[in-house]
Amino acid sequence: MQKKSFSWGIIALMFFLFFPIGIWMLVKKMTDEKFNYIKNGKSLKILAWILIGFAVMYLIMGITGELETEDGSSVVSGVIVMLMIFGGGGAFALYKAHSYIKKGTKYNRYVSIINSSNDMLIDNIAAAYPTTYEKATEDIQSMIDDGYFMNAYIDLNRRELIMPQRSVSVNVTVNQNTAHADAKPTSVKCKNCGATNMVVPGAVNECEYCGSPL
Repeated sequence: MQKKSFSWGIIALMFFLFFPIGIWMLVKKMTDEKFNYIKNGKSLKILAWILIGFAVMYLIMGITGELETEDGSSVVSGVIVMLMIFGGGGAFALYKAHSYIKKGTKYNRYVSIINSSNDMLIDNIAAAYPTTYEKATEDIQSMIDDGYFMNAYIDLNRRELIMPQRSVSVNVTVNQNTAHADAKPTSVKCKNCGATNMVVPGAVNECEYCGSPL
């Protein structure tokens, strides 16, 4: 399960009130929320363009002479600082947004392929993507490191993704007080990572991919 993190509104506010803290909060949010790459990437892109917009505004004001000190001294150094803070921060945020959206799209595709596969052979997963065996192995290992596919590992000798929970038809801990003997498993999509799981109504269910409660 992923940790709770700061809201985008708080992060945006801190970018303008105290830039270094805003950067720290942004990095922490991205580090904590492993399964929200696309969502966070899109939000980060909006923040990036806002920062770039402020940079452009300061540049225009500096060029047109609207930024002046009381004694009429030059404000070039101040404009340069603002451009570095807002422009540099915006460019960095835009770069990270692109990389997070790309990673999220890639991970979602792997989850979809693995979720619908009858076997966990890396060669077959790579062919379905499509990509090379080496690249698929690298990507899936990164996903495992990020918390996807709970308790899973890659058997390099068998060229296979081993998922212990997949060996059981349904990943549940039955609550005898609420579950019924004739309850039939149903398909449920995990709100955390987006994977489809089979769950038993009235039982305590967990996502076999990220371990989140269903």
